[in-house]
Formats: sequence, structure tokens, C-alpha cells
Amino acid sequence: MSHLAALAAALAAWHGAGDPARTAYLTHVSSVCRTYARRLERVPAPSDPAAYGDVIASLRRVVPLLQAQERAMRAIRPPAALRPAVGRLLTLDRSSVRPLQTALAAARRRDAGGVARGLVRFSALRDRVHASALALGIRCEPN
Repeated sequence: MSHLAALAAALAAWHGAGDPARTAYLTHVSSVCRTYARRLERVPAPSDPAAYGDVIASLRRVVPLLQAQERAMRAIRPPAALRPAVGRLLTLDRSSVRPLQTALAAARRRDAGGVARGLVRFSALRDRVHASALALGIRCEPN
């Protein structure tokens, strides 16, 4: 985690330390996130963008899991003070799945470059989602 993300997470935790609704929300959302993280860990990552069968098999499992995770987290109503930040996080999270859908379509066309671009774009967006979640106090580590 970058120093900036660590500082943002510490400030977010300090700012909302006395708010039981915030704490309950973050605990609940973190639990949902960890549950999906454990499920996602079990899906093998494709080793090569040109291994189309592996890419398709992996993404056909990952995309629905990520979509279900976003829906489950969206279903948990955040306290009023967190709504704007959580809304931005969930919008970013939803948009991070699109590159995987693009990579899946590229794998079906046997387009290794399209697969690679989709996976790289997803990775960059997921890093932003992760940093934003940490800054809010959401913990998604599977263990």
C-alpha cells in the first residue's frame, strides 16, 4: 500500500472512529468483500493472454463474481456521511469490470492484444478501487 493510501486510511479511520453506524457499515461491507475475495482467489488466473481457453474459463467465472460482489456491497446502505464516497467507489468498482468483459470478448475472437489490453486496464482500475476502499476503511483481504 502506498504511503498516501495508508495516510488516507488512517485519517478516515480517525475521522469516523466514534461513529457506530460508520463502524458497523465498514465491518459489514468488509465482510462481504472478504467473502468474495476468497471466492475470487480460487479462480486460476490465465498465464498467457494467448491461452484463449484459459482466459475464457477464468473470466467466465470472475466477471459474474465481481458483479455479484458489487451488487452485494451496493445493497448495504451506508451512513449519510459516507454515501458520496461509497457511491464513487461503487461506480468505479462497476466500471472496473468492463475491461474484463472486453478481454473476454477478445479471447473469444482470439485477439491476444485485446485480451492483454483488457487485463491491463482492469488491473489499473482494480488498483484504484482497492486504494479507494482502503481509504474509506473497507478491508478486503481474504484471510
